Parts: sequence; structure tokens; C-alpha cells
Amino acid sequence: MIEKFHTVVIGGGCLGVASALSLARKLSLKESNDICIVEKGVLAGGISSRHSGIIRSANASIQAATFAEQSNEMWRNIRDYWNVNIVPEQPGAIWIAKNDKKGSARTWRELEKNLGKVNIDFSQIKSKEIKSLTNNSIRINEKDELYFYEPNAMLFDPIEVRNAMYEAIEINNINLKENTKVIGFELNPSNKIKKIKTNHGTIEAENVINAAGGWSSQIFDSINVKIPVSLQPVYVSNWLVSKKKLSENFPIIADYINLSYFRTWRNGELHVHQPRDRSPSAIARSFAEEPTSMKGADVFFDSSNYTASYSETNKYQEMIRDRFPHSGPYIFNGGYISFFDITPDLKFILGDDKDISNLYHCLGAGQAFKYAPIFGEILSDLILQKKSKIKNFNLEEFSIKRFYKPKMKNFWNIVHGSQNTLRVREQASV
Repeated sequence: MIEKFHTVVIGGGCLGVASALSLARKLSLKESNDICIVEKGVLAGGISSRHSGIIRSANASIQAATFAEQSNEMWRNIRDYWNVNIVPEQPGAIWIAKNDKKGSARTWRELEKNLGKVNIDFSQIKSKEIKSLTNNSIRINEKDELYFYEPNAMLFDPIEVRNAMYEAIEINNINLKENTKVIGFELNPSNKIKKIKTNHGTIEAENVINAAGGWSSQIFDSINVKIPVSLQPVYVSNWLVSKKKLSENFPIIADYINLSYFRTWRNGELHVHQPRDRSPSAIARSFAEEPTSMKGADVFFDSSNYTASYSETNKYQEMIRDRFPHSGPYIFNGGYISFFDITPDLKFILGDDKDISNLYHCLGAGQAFKYAPIFGEILSDLILQKKSKIKNFNLEEFSIKRFYKPKMKNFWNIVHGSQNTLRVREQASV
């Protein structure tokens, strides 16, 4: 007997779970289990298991920033949305930027101005305030650096969030199918997904949400839905630092000089990771190399990603010494490679598909966790055709349709396939 669901969510990470929970709450269904999450491994076993737990709002895209600010408020009141409670740390974030003559300083001050227009608290601060917020434990140089403070930034423990997701799924009567891989689809004559074929049988759905992140391309290629998403690696390391020198409520440090984020981690460690590499060559490399091969996003689970290389560990230690000169010694306590799921323009994909009317996309572009509650609300409103209560609601910037425009179509053609990469073309043109 084929199971039938109102909505099937493909991908059991934080975005997939948030979408399922929002739908379950709004549908008020008479029968339980009308929402199903299909997860190829275990819940939150992919990128959602290795995120930093940082919730912040500042973003160069003002639309994304307004979404993030609303999501920040939702995380503070998550019981209202998920029927479970998770208590965040609320240390705020300090942003450190270059004060140079090449436009960097102007860009950051413009960001402060634009965020202020949408009432996001992000303002430049001086050394006296930095010393107070950090107990004088980070190196500052006001001649060459600018400092901005975002007081509403928060921290979560990813393990606590994962446990809360399991609890919320059970409380909200959502059907969870772990260890279930999507192997194909059946479309009806009107070009809607009718059936989803898995390694454990076939299921039917009125609606389908793609929250599969880096796996999306290979999952939907069989029905000619081209999703430009790939993986960009990022090294993560944890360091033991004296608690006398680094307090538990130490602010998040977004260091754009050293290109690193620092946060306190699990009551006694300093957690360090890099932001996404925004250079065109790095983005192209992510699309041209292994993540788009037949191995696909399963590269994420390669056992070598759970070990720390000497060069990366040494590089991070130098970053810590530079920014925290008075907090040594720094004892390495483990490192691994995580990944950002990225698009060519580093913006998420959110909303309905271009061709298949009952397919909806929700991909985080490396920022899934902080947006999870609000993305869940947006997707559920779209599926139920409800007027959204989200402020400044506009999805055009994040629609998958933007990748069918000439500029992005050209990018996708260039990086697609092992014999047609940007690197090959660059070499041929020399």
C-alpha cells in the first residue's frame, strides 16, 4: 500500500524540519502524520550537525537581513513555533573590518546605514567599548581596523538544537523516515510530482519541499530540475583556553581581518571557523570539482573530513594568537572539515520551482540554521496559499528563476562537467 501525504519534505536538516513543523502547526489536520520528512541518513546528520550555532542579522542583502532579524526573534520564542524550548546564549557579536583607503571602510559604514534603515541594531563602536565587552582580551588597532557591534546576536549548542528537533517532530505528529534515499519521481500529466520513489518504496505527495542542500542537484536531475548548488569546504577547530581569560559570555568575534569567526563553545573551548570564500575563483572551483561529480554531496561524509591537518591547525593557531594575544596557551582540542552549501551568487534558493508547480525549494547557501524558523513560515504560507505575515516580504531576490537568466545560465554552462570547467577555459585562453 502506497502512503499518501499532504507534503513530503526531502532533507532532514534544520530547514526541512522547520518547514515541516510550520506546516503541521498551520494545517491543524484531523489526522496525524500528514507531513513526512524523508532523510537519507539520520536527522540533522549532514551540514546541520556541524554548524556553529551562531544567530546574527547583519547581511549585505537587506532583504536577507530583515529575514534574519525576524528569525532571530523567532528563535528567542521558539516554543511558539515548535512546541519545544531551547535557551540561547545572548553575548552579542563584534565585527572587525579593515579601515583602508580602498573602499572597505566605506562599504562597512554603508552597511551600518542600510541596516539602520530597517531597524537592525548594528553600529560602530570605539576601543573603550571593545575593552569592556571583551574584558580587554582581544587585540585592537583602531588605526587599521573598524569595529561594529550587533547586540542581538545569539549562540546555540547544535546538539541541543538537534535533540529539540527530534522532540518537536514527535510532539507535532510528523512522520520521519530516516535512512531513506530518494531515487526518482513520477510526474502526472500536468507536470506535478505525483510519486516519490525511495529505497524503501514509493510514497505520494500533494506537495514536495526540497530541503536537501548540496544533494539537491543529483536528487532532482532525473526530472530535469537543474539546481545550481554545490559544496564549499571550511575548516573548523576547537581550542581549550583558560576560563579565567575567556569568560563564558564572551561575544562572538566576526574577524574580517583574519577571516575567522570565534565563539565560546561548550563551556570551556574557543570554536573557530572561516566565513564563506566569496572570490569568483573559489565559487567556480566548488562547482567544477568533486561535489558536482557522480559522488555528489556524499563527499561530505568522507572519513578524511573528520581529521585535522597540521597546516590548517597551525594557521588557526596563528589567527588566535593574533586576535587573542593575552589568552594563551591555546590547546588544540579537535578539528574537522565542514561545508557550506553554496549557489553561484552565494544567496539562498527559496520559493516555488520554475516548472513544477507543487515543488518548493528551501536551500540555505551556508546559512540555513539562523534562517530556519522564518524559512519554515515562508514555505508553509506558500504551500497553503496564505498571505504572509512576514515583514518586507519579497522572494524575487532568492527565486530559483534567477539562475535561468542569461548571466547565470552562462555561469552554470561554464562550470558544469569535468571537461568544461572554468579552469580549463582559463588555461585555453592564456
